[in-house]
Amino acid sequence: MEEPTKTILKGGEFLMKSTPAIEVFCPEDYTEEQKMFRSSMRDFLLQEVEPIKEKFDSKDGTTIAPVLLEKMGNLGFHGIGVPEEFGGLNCDFKTELAFGEIASDSFAFAQSIGVHTGLGIYPILLYGTKAQKDKYLTKIVSAEIKCSYCLTEPSAGSDANAGKTKATLSADGKYYLLNGQKMWITNSGFADVFFVFCKIEDDPNLSCLIVHKEWGVKLGEEEKKMGIHGSSTRQVFFEDVKVPVENLLGERNKGFKIAMNALNAGRIKIAVANSAIAARAFKLGVSYANQRVQFGQAISEFGAIQEKIANMAIQMYANESAWNRIAHHVDLVYDEMVENGVSKIDAKFQSIAEFAMECAMSKVYGSEMEQFVVDEALQMHGGMGYSGESEIETLYRNIRGNRIYEGTNEINRMLIPSTLLRKAMKGELDLMGHTMQIFQDLQQGKISTVAGEVDDWKFLAAYLSNVKKVCLLALGQAVQVFQDKIKDEQEILMRAADMLIQTYYLESAILRSEKHFNTSNGSIRKDICIALMYATADELKVAARDIIYASAQGDMATMVLKSLNKLLQLPVTNLKDRKRNIAKHFISVNQYQI
Repeated sequence: MEEPTKTILKGGEFLMKSTPAIEVFCPEDYTEEQKMFRSSMRDFLLQEVEPIKEKFDSKDGTTIAPVLLEKMGNLGFHGIGVPEEFGGLNCDFKTELAFGEIASDSFAFAQSIGVHTGLGIYPILLYGTKAQKDKYLTKIVSAEIKCSYCLTEPSAGSDANAGKTKATLSADGKYYLLNGQKMWITNSGFADVFFVFCKIEDDPNLSCLIVHKEWGVKLGEEEKKMGIHGSSTRQVFFEDVKVPVENLLGERNKGFKIAMNALNAGRIKIAVANSAIAARAFKLGVSYANQRVQFGQAISEFGAIQEKIANMAIQMYANESAWNRIAHHVDLVYDEMVENGVSKIDAKFQSIAEFAMECAMSKVYGSEMEQFVVDEALQMHGGMGYSGESEIETLYRNIRGNRIYEGTNEINRMLIPSTLLRKAMKGELDLMGHTMQIFQDLQQGKISTVAGEVDDWKFLAAYLSNVKKVCLLALGQAVQVFQDKIKDEQEILMRAADMLIQTYYLESAILRSEKHFNTSNGSIRKDICIALMYATADELKVAARDIIYASAQGDMATMVLKSLNKLLQLPVTNLKDRKRNIAKHFISVNQYQI
């Protein structure tokens, strides 16, 4: 397989620049090494998790998880992206995510893996002193030390910096006295070390302390949750816990940066997990539809079920196309930074932070795709899906939290356009230059509908260009009216986020399909892109209308909306037949496989 070339896009730049299909990274491009890692993790799950998967829907899972984490540590599975000097394999971000997709298909145990390897390793790796890395990192990679991440409090959820947990420096300056309460803390029941975000003295912002359980950390009972029952989740209490000053992680008063950079990686890893869980739900749904006979035929032969299967597969395809693409961009920026003299550790978190916007988009799209797929798979089961003994019912309960943690989807939606605008204000993106050119084209009557056949890749590329223009026009109109007060217009920001997300995911699916059109199932790939394009057009029309109505009046609103609709106009095509074509492929293979 030809390696993608190194044309480097920065975060948010996709909106203003086109990307040749050959330059994207896709699941079809996985190396033999990446496939080997995925296969090894799948073998581990088949041996260690699948035979006892029911236990992870009960509190039993909370006692099994630490044992399995240690077994994974012995196999080196926690250190995929960790430097070799700390017991890791030093793989790139693409490999880390490709491996993580398989690891995520492990029911509630996936939560323990994610927090330990992501929120446990990353803070020390990226912000720890040499002494801290030497002391903790190798033992975390082996799971001799198990980690928990303490950010959320009763009064501090989305507003994380409002936390009341406080550390006071001792008179001799040797330790902090830590007092406070954390809640919804994953792995807390068995963690040895807690990364605790708190405010030191009267600091306005958070700091992060590395706290050992043995120093007097107290735990509440396991929470009674809707799902992921096998994931340990408790309240954590600190009452005059003595923490040595050398256990301050990073700089004082800058813990919020640590939290956010850990969350950037965590958000895209949720999208990766969403792919894994959606694939399991999809297989359950399609398999049941192939077996269930009603009115003398398998229900998978009915158009209503085929439409569900097609719509599920379309979103799954877009999701995995996007997160693999993002991972490749992160790696390219990382390589560029290292070549320019940035240390490997600094480049690691800076390259992910560069794509904070895309990571937030992946979390939103992925978790909502997953919710849709699992819900539709359950619906295909009919009454059996509602049974407490069905696996799809377990998945339905387990996934609901994915739209809440790592920042609620509402918070992430507002973050997306805000990040784009902030980069533009800093001069990192020529957002306003491109927007003004489009407004000028609009006034001169240069805005036009794409002509041609929808099956032509050139048509799809031209339509993508129009979709990006629609995003810039709608967001530009809102910024022109509200200027710096747009940060208070949350409804507009959320609609803008939806437009940006749909644009990125449509482009990712199209580029992947064009690149691998001649590899396998080319007609299916193209039908997926065309169906997604029409769905995207519908969603953009609604979101753009809401933005324009909220930020323009009278003739201006009419003119802009008319131009947007012209840009989004599409020719007639038989979407029913295209979706049946898509569905029949997946019905025949009885799973998500393309």
